[in-house]
Amino acid sequence: MKIAVTILAILIGIADILGVKSESQRTNAPQNDSAQVADDAADTPTADTLSNPAEEDSSPAAPAEAVSTTPESATPELTDATAADPTQPQTSTELTAPEILAVEGIPGLHAVEVTTGREVVLGFDDPKSPYKVRVELSRYGAAIRKITLADYLKTVGKPDHYIVHDKLALPDPSDVEDLSKYQTYWLAYAAKAVTVNGTRVPLENNDVWTPGDVVSNDQAASVTYTATLADETDTPVLTIARTYKVSANSYDLELDQQVINLTDQPLAIRWEQNLQGDLVNDSGYLGDRRQFVAGYFALWWDTQRERIYTKDADQLRSSIVNASEPSIWPMRGLNPKAELAWVASLNRYFAVVTHAAFDPTTTVTADVPALQAIFPQIDQYIGSRAIIQSEAKDYEKVMVLKAATNTLALAPGATLDLDLGIFAGPRKPELFNTPPYSTMHLDQTIVYSLGGMCSFCTFQWLAHGLLWLLKLFEGQILVIGGVGIGFHDWGVAIILLVLVVRLMLHPLTKRAQINMMKMGKMMQVIQPEVEKLKKKYKDDQQKINAEMMKLYREKGVNPANVLGCLPMFLQTPIWIALYAMLYFAIELRHEPAFWGIFQYISGDSWRFLADLSQADNFIRIAEKPFKLNLFFIHPEFQSINILPLLMAVVFYFQQKITSPPPANEQQAQQQKMMKFIIFLFPIFLYSAPSGLTLYILASTAAGIVDSSIVRKHIREQEESGELFKVKPIKQGGFRDRIAKAVEAKQQQLAQQQNKNKGGKNRKRR
Repeated sequence: MKIAVTILAILIGIADILGVKSESQRTNAPQNDSAQVADDAADTPTADTLSNPAEEDSSPAAPAEAVSTTPESATPELTDATAADPTQPQTSTELTAPEILAVEGIPGLHAVEVTTGREVVLGFDDPKSPYKVRVELSRYGAAIRKITLADYLKTVGKPDHYIVHDKLALPDPSDVEDLSKYQTYWLAYAAKAVTVNGTRVPLENNDVWTPGDVVSNDQAASVTYTATLADETDTPVLTIARTYKVSANSYDLELDQQVINLTDQPLAIRWEQNLQGDLVNDSGYLGDRRQFVAGYFALWWDTQRERIYTKDADQLRSSIVNASEPSIWPMRGLNPKAELAWVASLNRYFAVVTHAAFDPTTTVTADVPALQAIFPQIDQYIGSRAIIQSEAKDYEKVMVLKAATNTLALAPGATLDLDLGIFAGPRKPELFNTPPYSTMHLDQTIVYSLGGMCSFCTFQWLAHGLLWLLKLFEGQILVIGGVGIGFHDWGVAIILLVLVVRLMLHPLTKRAQINMMKMGKMMQVIQPEVEKLKKKYKDDQQKINAEMMKLYREKGVNPANVLGCLPMFLQTPIWIALYAMLYFAIELRHEPAFWGIFQYISGDSWRFLADLSQADNFIRIAEKPFKLNLFFIHPEFQSINILPLLMAVVFYFQQKITSPPPANEQQAQQQKMMKFIIFLFPIFLYSAPSGLTLYILASTAAGIVDSSIVRKHIREQEESGELFKVKPIKQGGFRDRIAKAVEAKQQQLAQQQNKNKGGKNRKRR
C-alpha cells in the first residue's frame, strides 16, 4: 500500500500538469492572425532600419511569414487611477480627450538621424569584478540586448555564465529560403515611439540614438543614450535621455528616462516602450513552466497599502501566447481597484521584475510607487518563428511586454520623468527577505507549486517548512566550542530529510500498515467460509451480505479497517509539497551530491550527481538530447540515468514484499496492474531532477525497512495468537460508528431491493 501512495502522489503531480495544459488549450483559442493596426505596422522594423543581422545574431530559425502582434488601442484610456505619483514633482498633467483633439500638430516632426554610435557593455568583465550583472546595450531603440549573471553558470563544468534575458529574434518574413538571418528583433526596454501633438515618431531603430561615454568605477557604471526630435526647419522640439545604470553587488538596474520640452509651448506627449520579454525556458521535463506575474496593491480592502499581492495575477506563459485575447494588466477577473506595483517574468529559478523607481533604502511598502502611475496598461507583442502562424507551437512563439503612458501635457522647458527600476536575478528567499525586495514583497514570486487542479493541496507553509529543514541539515546543525558542525552537502541533507519525514509519519504509517496487513490476513483466513456463504445463498445477495457481516463480527474483522489506508493518503500533500519544492528550489541548482566525490575521483570529468537540479547523468551517451514529447511531460534521453532505474527496482521489491497474497481474483488483477505501473516510472521520471529521484529512492528504501519492522510485529502477534483475537469494540467509538453505518446502509439496500421485487410481482399479476 505504501508504494501505492508514493505512486499516487507522483501521478497526482503529473495529472496536475496535465490538467494545467489541457485547461489552457481548452479555454484559449489560437492567436488571432489578423493584420496589425496601422501604427503597429509602421513601428515594425524593416531592412532599412535594422543593423546587419549578422551583427545581432547568426543562429538559424524557421521563417515566419505571419509575424503578428496583438493590436494596441489607438486612443489611450484616461482614468484617474493613472495620474502621476502625487509624491513626485509635477512636470506634466494628464490631458482629457477633448484637450488631446485640440492640440495643433508640429509640421515635419521627425527624429534627428545620427551616424555615429557603438555598442555598450555595463557591469562585470570577469567573475572577480564587484558587479553581479553584465548588461549589453544596443542603439536599436536604446535597448537592452542581453543580461548575464556573474554568480550563476549556464551549465555545470562550463565557463558560460547564465543569460537571464536575451534578445528575441524573428526571421525575415520576406525570405523564407534563408533561415540563417533574422529580420526583426524585440529587445527588452527598447524605446518604441513618442507621440507629440498627435504625430507618432518611431524610435526603435539605430539611427536616432547616440550613446554617451561610459561612467564607471568600483561602485557603479552608467551610460546615457539621447535622441532629439525636430520640426521641418530642423529646430529641436524634444530631447529624450535614457540612462542605464548598474551598481556593484546588486542585481538591480536603473533606467532613468527624461523627455524634455525644448519649445516655448506646451506639448501633448505619449511615450511607448518595451518592457521585459520571455526568459529562457529551463523548466526541463515538466515542459514550459514560465510565468508572468503582476504584483498589485489591493486597494479595495488594504487601503493603507501595507502589502503587495499576486493572488489570481499569475499566468503561465503558454496560456498567454495561446489566448485569443491575452491580458497582462489590467488583469481580467481581478478587482478593478487593484493597482499595479510591478510586473515580473519568471522561469524555473530566475526573474526579471519591472517597477517604478524608488529609494532602495525604504522599508515601508506604502512608499513603493505604483508602476500603474506610469503605465496604466501593459500589453504584449506575440510573434512566431513558424511559417504558418496558426500552426505555431508554444516554443516557436516569442513574447515581449509593451507599455505606454497616457497622453500628458508637458509644459515649456519642463521634463517628464519616467524612471524605472529593474531586478534581474535569482528567486532566492534569503535575497528577497532583505530591502528593497522585501519592501516590494518579491517573495510572492517564490511559489513551490506545479499549479493546476491540485494547487489547493500544495500548502506553501509546508513546502517552505520542508525547505527550511533541508537547509538546516545542509548547514550547521550544531555549534560546539564556537565551531559549526554540519554536513554541508545537499545530497546528505535530502536523505536526512527522508528520515525526519519518515519518523514524523511513522505512527500513522505503522497503524495503517498493521490494519491493512491484518485485514489481508484475516480475509485470507475466512475466505473459505466466505465462498461457502456465496454458494449457499447464491440467489440471495441480501442474505449473503447479512451472513458476511455476521461472520465478520464473529471473527473480529471490522469493516472500518478497510479505511486503514486513510492515514497514508493524508501524506499526499507532503509528497506534492516535496515534489514541487525539490523541483523549484534554486538552492539545489548546480549543487553536487555527496561532496562532489564522483567529480573528485574522476578529475571533474564524471558528471554523475554533479547537479541535483538535473538528471543524474550516470553515463553520457549523446551530445544532444532526444526528447520524448508526451502530452504532459517531456523526458530527455541524453544519458543513462541510474537513479530512476534503481527506483523502479526498489519499487518492485517493496510492492512484492508488502503486498499480501491476493484473497480473490480482483485483488490479483490489481496487484498485476500495480506492477505494470511501477515500470512506467523509469520513463516518467527519467530526466527528473536527481534531487527529486534521490528523495523518492531513499524514501522508498526507508519504507522497505519500515515495512519489515511492521511485518515482524504482525508475525509476533500471529504467533502469540493476538492477531486474530477478537477485541471488543468501544460503544460509540469510531469503529463502532463505522460498523453501524455499514449495517444501516446494507439494511437500506435490502429494503430497496424488497420494494423493487414487490413492484415487479404486482406488475406480473
